[in-house]
Amino acid sequence: MAADLRSLSAVPLFATVDAARLRRLAERSAVRSYAAGAAVVLHGQPGAHLLVLESGSLTAVRETAHGQRRRLGEFTAPCAVDKAAIFDHSGHSATWLASSRSRVRFVPAAELSVLIAEYPTVHAKVLGHLAGTLREYRAELVHASFADTTARVAAWISAAAADGAGTVHLPGAQQGLAEAVGATRVSVNRALRTLAGEGLLRIGKGSVEVRAPAGLAERGKAFGT
Repeated sequence: MAADLRSLSAVPLFATVDAARLRRLAERSAVRSYAAGAAVVLHGQPGAHLLVLESGSLTAVRETAHGQRRRLGEFTAPCAVDKAAIFDHSGHSATWLASSRSRVRFVPAAELSVLIAEYPTVHAKVLGHLAGTLREYRAELVHASFADTTARVAAWISAAAADGAGTVHLPGAQQGLAEAVGATRVSVNRALRTLAGEGLLRIGKGSVEVRAPAGLAERGKAFGT
């Protein structure tokens, strides 16, 4: 139980929740482990539980009827994901895959509702998350509508290297990056070579090394957005 409480308290959403309430969450939730590549929940599956990632990492994806995949984000523990599925009763917004060996706690939706009612800090974090997600999707819509592939790739890498220069590992290599920015692997490969030719990054095996963070961020802007 002590390990469960430590795992829960490390999740930002639960940082201000007292030990007694965390103990109740631990007792009323289930924990499962997943190998890399395993599906945790499927898109549209009823959102009966809040997904709390205690270790490992998850990838959110959506697929078309023709098998085309779009990656909607990479999430690293500790965190709680897909909170919207709890509130709009429309099911999970994506299929969530373990991108590495992961431990996920399934917290009943009713328990999250109790926390929101009892803790103003939890209420504020949930609202802040939903507002931030809406803002991110609007910015992404602008990029998808107006930015070329090179700009979208530059923006994605720049965001992934938020602390500046360094090595950024690509999710699923270049194919995964293509799924993340909504482009083909061929066009992403071309974009990476363009950015490398401009001296902004160096291409590695399944990764890139950011060499000019400011230049890369500027390259990623879509018409000044």
